[in-house]
Amino acid sequence: MPERTLFHIGFPSPSIASVQMRDWPALARHCEASGFDCMWHSNERFYREMWVRMTASIMVTEKMAIGGAVAEPFAVHPALTAQTLATASELSGGRTAVAMGAGGSGFPMMGVTRDRPATALREALTIMRGLLDGEVVTLEGDIICARNARLHFSPPSRVPLWVATRGDRTLQVGGELADGIMIATYADPEDVAQALLIVQKGAAKAIRSIDDIRTMARVDTCVHEDAQVALDGSRSMVAKLLWASYPDRRFVERVGLSVPNEIETVMATRDYDALHQVTHLIPDEFVAKFCWAGTPSDVAGRVASVLRETGVKEAGFWVLRAGGQTLHDSVSMVAKQVIPQARELLDEGRA
Repeated sequence: MPERTLFHIGFPSPSIASVQMRDWPALARHCEASGFDCMWHSNERFYREMWVRMTASIMVTEKMAIGGAVAEPFAVHPALTAQTLATASELSGGRTAVAMGAGGSGFPMMGVTRDRPATALREALTIMRGLLDGEVVTLEGDIICARNARLHFSPPSRVPLWVATRGDRTLQVGGELADGIMIATYADPEDVAQALLIVQKGAAKAIRSIDDIRTMARVDTCVHEDAQVALDGSRSMVAKLLWASYPDRRFVERVGLSVPNEIETVMATRDYDALHQVTHLIPDEFVAKFCWAGTPSDVAGRVASVLRETGVKEAGFWVLRAGGQTLHDSVSMVAKQVIPQARELLDEGRA
C-alpha cells in the first residue's frame, strides 16, 4: 500500500482526440515533469490505440507508472491482454498496470455483446493473474475459456491488475480479485464510502482485507478560474457515463438522482453519435455528483474531502478541457494549483 497520497492523471478519449501520435511523447513528458505518480491511457474505441500510446509514454519517461484503462474481456480475450501487458511491463522495467472493466465503447460497431459483465470480469481476472504469475491456466468459464494457456516469458515484477467500475457486482469482484480498485466516478465522500463498503464485501468473500487493496477515487475533472465554464466543460463526459452504463441506474440512484426522461430516451437508442443532442441537458447536480468541476480551490477542497473522509490514498484526475483551454494548460492547472492546495488541506486535517 502507498505510504503517501498518490496522484494519477488520465485523459478521456475525447479530450485527446486532437493529439496526434507525434505529439504524444511531449504530453507524457509533461505529465512526468508535473509530478504525477501515474499516467493512465484511455481505451475508447475507435480513437488512437491505447497500447501504442502507452508504449510511446514508456519510451520517454523514467519513473512515472504507465497504466491502461479500461481493458475489457469481450472484444479482446484476456489472455491476449495479459500478453500485451506483460510485454509492456518488460519494456518499462515493471512500471505498467491495467484496469479491467465491463467496457462498452465501440461494441455496437463491432457487433459485440456485453453479457454478464461481473462474471466475465471474474473469469478474465482469474486467467490474467495466473498467466502473469507464470502459471499454466485452464478455465472453462461461463463466458471465457482458457485451455493450457501460458506465457512464454515473464514480466520483470508482479503486474498490478486494477478494476475500474462503479457497478455493485463489479465492485465486489474487484474486492475479491483485484490489486486495486478505481472507483469511477463518484465525486463526493459519502458516495465513495458506499462504494468502498461494496468492495469490502467482495474482499471478505475472498478472505481478504480491504487494507490490502489499493483504492483510488478516479473522477473526471475540469478546472477553470470560472466555475461555470468548468461545469459546462464536464457535461459531455457525464452524458458518456450515462450512455456507457445504460440500463444500469443503480449508481445514479445511490447518489439520490434520476436520469431525466428526455435524456434517457436518447440513451435507450444506443446511438453513441446522438449524445451531442442531450449534452446541454445534463443537469448541474449530475456534474457535481460525478465530476470535480470548478475553480482550483473548489476542486482541491473536494479532493481533500474525499481522501480525508474515506481513507482512500489515491486520487485520479481524468482531465477534461474547459472552453478555451489547451490540454497542457489543463494538466498544469491540476498539477500546480489543485494538488498543492489539496495536499495543504490534507496536512491541516492530519494536524
